[in-house]
Amino acid sequence: MADAALIHQVHPAKVGADVTAALASTVLLWQGRPAGGLAVRCALPLAGSAAVLGLADLDALARTRRGRYVLAHMPPSAQALRLAGDALMALGAHRRSPALMLAGAAVVATGWSHGLWPGARRPG
Repeated sequence: MADAALIHQVHPAKVGADVTAALASTVLLWQGRPAGGLAVRCALPLAGSAAVLGLADLDALARTRRGRYVLAHMPPSAQALRLAGDALMALGAHRRSPALMLAGAAVVATGWSHGLWPGARRPG
């Protein structure tokens, strides 16, 4: 199940749900609608995860380049960075701060680029 939790993150449907949620949530937060913005930012990715984990062929996805990458380079520290970056982007949208949003995007990109970190290897 731990591998499935990693692999599902690169399924096109899950990526689509995450990107759609981030965009819609950003608009709502920018408009001063925090309850709706946070609901969308949390609910849509959770629904995407449930659908992909329940329906997708994750074994086939694990054999792709994307699947192998997340298995090798997505330890909890990289996932935490991605989550922190997303929270920073949401805060930036709420405060109408493009600088905070850009900083959050940079933190997310840093989390996804774990394979480029010096000495980066998957634990265990």
